[in-house]
Amino acid sequence: MDFRPLTRATSLEGATVAADQQLAVGTCGEDGRAGRLDASAVVIATGAVAIVPPGWQLGPRVQVLRSRDDAVRWSTAVGGLAPGADVLVLGGSWIGLEAASSLGSAGMAVSMMEQGAWLLPGLPPEVGRQVREWAEAAGVQVLLGAPATGVLADADTGVMVTTATRELRAELVLVALGAAPDTGWLLTSGLRRSPRSGAVRTDASLRTADHRVVAVGDAAERWSPRYAAWLPGGHWQDAFDAPVVAAASVIAGLAGRRATGAYDAVPYFWSEMFGHMLQWTGWLPDYRQSTMLRRGVAADWTFGWLTPGPGAGLAALLACDRPRDAVAARRAQAADPGGAPPVSAELFVDPGVPLKQVFAAPAAGPAAAGAR
Repeated sequence: MDFRPLTRATSLEGATVAADQQLAVGTCGEDGRAGRLDASAVVIATGAVAIVPPGWQLGPRVQVLRSRDDAVRWSTAVGGLAPGADVLVLGGSWIGLEAASSLGSAGMAVSMMEQGAWLLPGLPPEVGRQVREWAEAAGVQVLLGAPATGVLADADTGVMVTTATRELRAELVLVALGAAPDTGWLLTSGLRRSPRSGAVRTDASLRTADHRVVAVGDAAERWSPRYAAWLPGGHWQDAFDAPVVAAASVIAGLAGRRATGAYDAVPYFWSEMFGHMLQWTGWLPDYRQSTMLRRGVAADWTFGWLTPGPGAGLAALLACDRPRDAVAARRAQAADPGGAPPVSAELFVDPGVPLKQVFAAPAAGPAAAGAR
């Protein structure tokens, strides 16, 4: 294996042209020297990069949290703070909330700014309100509807963050405003990319427009036959499972065989924050087009979103401290060809009914009748 650490890809040549033409990846090492790697097949797994607004300068006092190196720098910075130090988290989604939870547990004075009207703005406000209660109970100051307009760090006085109406100071700032696929180096490759995110688009076998090139993880957006939609990568669960299919597609291509494997898993991820475990399963492009149901009490609950129209199925589920709900939903969704198994809304909202019992039994066809 030719391992080249501290080397980034800068271009991909030879894709989407004659199949007998060698692929070539342009590289740039830590010393700035340009290089080239020739290959018969390429796996794109460059992940994602943190979004940082133009003009904001990262440094010891203003950091992001995306890669392993980011985590090392962040841990070092937090470890150098005294208990009670002011730390500001910009962004109220998953990474920002997990960081705020850890910072609070470490004894820091944590503030969080989210430009939206509620935390976890990609989900309904009911979820955001619940998470805000946890954050504030843990001592986190939550500021909503307050987009940061500028960040200015000073080695001696800390960081000043400005909004349209106020200024805040902190000793350390985490910029957690989301991430974008790290695919800018593929701009001239000829590969299809998502017009929304820039992720490389693949088929269900994780092959790109050039079948010698496969893509996985945050850098990819795969076609899902189950949902008839483009699904982004995102959580380590995809990173753990999808490479098996990607490797099989590469091996089949090099051997001149047709790729037969497919990765069409139901999206799943989990998050821990403020002493709670959240588990998500399913695909929900727009919660506003779905009916939301809730089961459970304030301490532990499950939200479910149903597909619109008659014969509603469970499109997505978010379980808080109810792992059995998450497991039951994930299994039922995986067994359903469309990822949204029919569900009884009346039984779903009853927390005393095990979730595995709320899914409607399939209609008995001739084969089932004969079996009886």
